[in-house]
Amino acid sequence: MPYLSFESRSLRNWEVPRLDGLASLTIEAMPAFEALAFDGIAALVVGGSLEPPHTIEHGSRVASEVIAAVVRSPRYHLTQEPPITPAVRAARSALMTGAHDVAAGGVPALIRLVSRIVEASLDQFATHHESSRDQARSLFYAGLLATASGSRTTCSDLATAGVNEIFEGWEALFTVGLVPRFEQSTGLPRLSLTEASH
Repeated sequence: MPYLSFESRSLRNWEVPRLDGLASLTIEAMPAFEALAFDGIAALVVGGSLEPPHTIEHGSRVASEVIAAVVRSPRYHLTQEPPITPAVRAARSALMTGAHDVAAGGVPALIRLVSRIVEASLDQFATHHESSRDQARSLFYAGLLATASGSRTTCSDLATAGVNEIFEGWEALFTVGLVPRFEQSTGLPRLSLTEASH
């Protein structure tokens, strides 16, 4: 059952930019999307925002980070990104196709995507709580896999493996110096990326 209803007041302000972001997600913006999602989810985990007992609200925060990363990704470009393997390429293609698929389905499809990320996150909270890394990895995997699936329920094995490789690639880069920067004015995690001027 969806966690958001069509009558939800919050939908009035957030549905359009998020659908537009999903519709316009490109392969070129994928590295920024991945890095922003990685950073946002890691900040939730490390910052203590996902402490048990876990509720729908916790899953909604994960969904919010994933979809916000889609919307923000065109405004950023990176000087570094992980190696592009066949699996990563397949995952990125699936993510773009899945995002476009959701956008084409309009608000009902967006609600389904949010609900799937929430449900998957709650499952991961129950099974991956041994370490912050395990939790961040499992939530990143759940969020991106739900996005890549679009209106389907599964992805190819190669794309699924690619999502794991994407996490490992960004983890390696963050470890050696791609450091998150936080905007004091909003409290939102921002990467040490360069925001493109328009």
